[in-house]
Amino acid sequence: MSSHLPLKLDSNAAVSLVSQLAGQIRWLIVSGSLREGDQLPPVRELGDQLGINLHTVRAAYQSLSEDGLVSVQRGRRARVLRFDRTRDRNAAGNVPSFSIGVIIPEFAPFYEPFLRGVEAAAADQPLMLFICNAHNDRNAGLMYIDRLMAKGVDGIVMAGWLVDHGADLPPVGRPPIVFVDYPGAPGPSVQFNLEDSQRQATSHLIGHGHERIGYLTPPIVFPNVAPKFDGHGAALAAADLDVDPGLIVELDDFAITSGEEGAGRLLDLDDPPTAIAASSDTLALGAFHAATTRGIRIPQDIALVGNDGIEMASILRPSLTTVHLPVEEAGTRAVEMVSSIAQGADMAPSPVMLETRLQLGQSCGCP
Repeated sequence: MSSHLPLKLDSNAAVSLVSQLAGQIRWLIVSGSLREGDQLPPVRELGDQLGINLHTVRAAYQSLSEDGLVSVQRGRRARVLRFDRTRDRNAAGNVPSFSIGVIIPEFAPFYEPFLRGVEAAAADQPLMLFICNAHNDRNAGLMYIDRLMAKGVDGIVMAGWLVDHGADLPPVGRPPIVFVDYPGAPGPSVQFNLEDSQRQATSHLIGHGHERIGYLTPPIVFPNVAPKFDGHGAALAAADLDVDPGLIVELDDFAITSGEEGAGRLLDLDDPPTAIAASSDTLALGAFHAATTRGIRIPQDIALVGNDGIEMASILRPSLTTVHLPVEEAGTRAVEMVSSIAQGADMAPSPVMLETRLQLGQSCGCP
């Protein structure tokens, strides 16, 4: 690659030239612009390019070497090493940046109140927020951790299942990461009582006399989906009903279109269910559309319940019965937790478990 790097220093800034230079090269490495094996410009050449003393360049290279980002050997050009977030020491600095990174799986209706809660907590601190959308890509989740570390955030809030168990994460507390809606998360977390949320929804349908209940769910292997499936089974078992595999429709995701497709499969059965429990409100919205386009009335012909209480579902008529998850509170509690840890609190507090509540509408048959 070209030895001319896109760097710019300000001799009048309060930050030293060494820190400015090391920080900018660090960003080029973390962002992938500089890759393993790339050579940095000779110290004299880079000093001439930037109009600074070669010893300043050498000091910046040495700082990057101490952080495990480059190899510096006498008589050779500095060379970029494989980036390893587990050994990067820059994020361990004690100078607060008063900033928090927030990584979400997608800009979906579920995360609108979550981000409101995040913003409210940040405003009380006050903190600057970096909001990152991983587009449901776990590799992107790790990439954003790297980039937020390079920016020196005080902590990171990560929502949903965006890192696998066993993934290489930064050293504990450098920076602290708080997980939200990720049962079994590899660190401090804020959780919803997902099993109980689905137990409430399915039990309510059983209370209306339904025994053949269809169930719409994303892949059950998802950590924040499996507890809901367990809750559905627990509700059926409590009523001495068996889980009918023919009434379980496992979908690719939480999308409305997936809910429509899954509900269509249930409604087109020779012996369709009398009720559908959707593990999210977006799936319930899709199921609602699948029923109405077939001329099937809700709740007269089929009952329907959702789960999570997103605001968008309030437009349905008849209104949707669902289970409210305190998503806004989760955003607030996560920011408070990560800020507290960044300031020296216990790094491994017990998970914060937020309870849920049934939110009655008319789609289940209630007046």
